[in-house]
Amino acid sequence: MKKINKNKNTECLLYKRARRISLRTRLVLSFLILIISSATATIFIGNAVFGTKVMELSRSKVEIYLKVVKQVYLRRTGQIKILARSLHSWLDSRKPLNQFLSYHTIDIPIEFTLVIKGEDAQLHRFYRHGDENTIIQPKSKTLDIQVKKIENITKRNLETLSELADIAQKENTVISGIALLNKSELRSLNYRTHFGQGMVLIAASPSTEGETLITGVLLNNRRDNLVTSPEWIALREKERDWTTLFLYGTRIATTLEDSALGTLADETVIQKVINEGEPYIGIARVVDKDFYTAYSPLKDFKGNIVGMLGTGTHEAVHAEIKNRTTKLFSSLIIAGMIFGFIMTYLFSALLVKPVAQLAEGMHRVARGDLNYKIRIESADELGKLAKAFNIMVKAVKERDIRLREMTEERLSHVEKQVSIGRLAAGIAHEINNPLTAVLSLSSLMLKHLPEDDARREDLDVIVTETTRCREIVRSLLDFARERLPSMKVVDINDVIHNTVSLTSKYEAMEGIRTILKLSENQLLVNADSKQLQQVLTNLIINAAEATNQGGSISISSDEDSSGGFVVVKVQDTGKGINKEHINRVFEPFFTNKGSGKGTGLGLSVSLGIVRKHNGSIEIDSAEGKGTTVTLFLPRSYE
Repeated sequence: MKKINKNKNTECLLYKRARRISLRTRLVLSFLILIISSATATIFIGNAVFGTKVMELSRSKVEIYLKVVKQVYLRRTGQIKILARSLHSWLDSRKPLNQFLSYHTIDIPIEFTLVIKGEDAQLHRFYRHGDENTIIQPKSKTLDIQVKKIENITKRNLETLSELADIAQKENTVISGIALLNKSELRSLNYRTHFGQGMVLIAASPSTEGETLITGVLLNNRRDNLVTSPEWIALREKERDWTTLFLYGTRIATTLEDSALGTLADETVIQKVINEGEPYIGIARVVDKDFYTAYSPLKDFKGNIVGMLGTGTHEAVHAEIKNRTTKLFSSLIIAGMIFGFIMTYLFSALLVKPVAQLAEGMHRVARGDLNYKIRIESADELGKLAKAFNIMVKAVKERDIRLREMTEERLSHVEKQVSIGRLAAGIAHEINNPLTAVLSLSSLMLKHLPEDDARREDLDVIVTETTRCREIVRSLLDFARERLPSMKVVDINDVIHNTVSLTSKYEAMEGIRTILKLSENQLLVNADSKQLQQVLTNLIINAAEATNQGGSISISSDEDSSGGFVVVKVQDTGKGINKEHINRVFEPFFTNKGSGKGTGLGLSVSLGIVRKHNGSIEIDSAEGKGTTVTLFLPRSYE
């Protein structure tokens, strides 16, 4: 017990000491905790977001650059296809090949032409400056190019190119693409390569005489066929994008360092691109470093995957960008924290005194002292708040006075309405029986008069007007009579269907189209179905009387956004209600249908019924644009 009491005493002592801390100190401490926690969370979240964004931008960058590389490849494939057709046409005219080269500037490296006819083949290799180990370069002037004719070559030594020639002859069209040549075929074309196979960009152009011209360029160890990012885009050498051409998974041409030639691609990339034939975008191992990379498969002229194009940027570049960004962001947040500490300390003193005055004023007003006034001579927000507080207290005081006056006036008006309602109900009850007698006798007299009797017209007027008086008396009795609803759970859609079926036989509904847009789900309400049918009948007939023939009435049911109320809308395309009358439509005996066309009690009775069901009615209307009546009823889930 002593230990428990000791703990309680310690807690009370700490609480008392905390209460002794000034409001200014507590305000400063609170803001410090808020600033530190918010800044820490912001730095953590910001760094995470920046890391994600840098990765997304890196992936997007290499993906776009890969598309550029592929477009260049497709462009060169198209160029060599056009060049093959042009060369073939030139040679068909029996003009020397040197003369063709002297008239053209070659846009892409072309290293050989091979004319196959039957089993014979004629090969020409292009060189520059007489150096057989140096191929021509893009944009080379033809005057610098030398042509060497290779003898002793047959179709049997060129299986792949022969197959390409046969396909071109069979389809009778120029075919271009990639072909893989083995060492034997490369030697036949006077090529020397360190790889087991050679990848050739090639095109074959057939003729009607069975002759096929094949022209192409070896892609192995050729940087000039690859795209590199312009130097003005990269701020530093290591920030540039690198491009590599793969024969299956082996690098045969790259803009990386020469030591990368002959190395294999990442196993994950080979599995995805070569084996599965799908593009790969993401981080991959390139030689001995991690790169953000994008790879796309390459297919030969037969449609087989024989290699891939790859591009990438060193991961360290993006890591450095991320680090710089996060450091700058963190520095800005920390600077903001320091500034917040200083401003909190300076403004805490200025805030405490006016806040205390405002608190005292609120307590005084809450206790009912509406004459209290706060005096803060300041032009800042607290001064404006004090003035607004004083204006609010004055408005509350004036509203309190007006509310009392309005309440007294309203009670008096209600008492008068109750008295008039009772008087009207009594009068209606008293004249109901005489009206019934007059209607019965006049109807009987009308029945026995001959068809040509002149008095029939007068009796028709008596019967019609007496019937209208009886309907007014009946409506008045319904309005004054307090009949409790017989409540049970019903589906509002069933009530709507029954009401529409009933009202379709009314004369007012002739020539008017009824559109139902009911909810597919059950909309249960706890209600008196007969009284709801009376309300809906009144709304539909009112809509019909306001709508010309050819118009339409739309009836819909649904639940509100909260799911707690059933919403029923009756919308017509009629003449609408003007602004002067819209606020009076629920008043007893008010109608805008004209003389002899309604008692003005329909909406009043409907509103009373809906309120007994704990619901409400809203009306939205504009002249010439129709009227929408919305009925709200509490939803039942039983």
